[in-house]
Amino acid sequence: MNSFLLFLIPILGILFLVIRRAPNGSPKTTDRPDFIKQATESIHGPDVVERRQATEDNSECNYEVVGESFQRDHLIALIRSHKAFATGEILATAVLEPEPTNEFDPTAVKVVVEGVQVGYIAKFDSAAVTKMIEKSGKKVYEVPAKIGFDANSPAPLIGVKIALTVE
Repeated sequence: MNSFLLFLIPILGILFLVIRRAPNGSPKTTDRPDFIKQATESIHGPDVVERRQATEDNSECNYEVVGESFQRDHLIALIRSHKAFATGEILATAVLEPEPTNEFDPTAVKVVVEGVQVGYIAKFDSAAVTKMIEKSGKKVYEVPAKIGFDANSPAPLIGVKIALTVE
């Protein structure tokens, strides 16, 4: 039974990636709820969110990290360490780190916040992000990040966005 599960899990992961991929190869942002916006609106109200969006510079966290549901324990630990259960949002710096030993994608890029993995760059963008990191001459790439969740939920969904424009 255990060997069957070990065989089935990678296949389900690949199916998940295939299903999540948009037909034209670009990510579909309309399919996923914006947890950060929902959390901010539930705390501050929609008018504050609109004012905030109007005044933020171009470092806006616009790119949705994937696989954060597999990192839930890590994300809860970050929320706990920031004592952010009431605010619904953590602003931090994310480190984009290539993971060439990843068995599913040799160009995989993991997203790490404060030494804790919180997700990955989507597979359809990972090769381009890996090239961006290589072009920078560094082994990792740092970007602003937002971790958002509904502070009013006892078991909130947690979303991670970073400021990243994929070339």
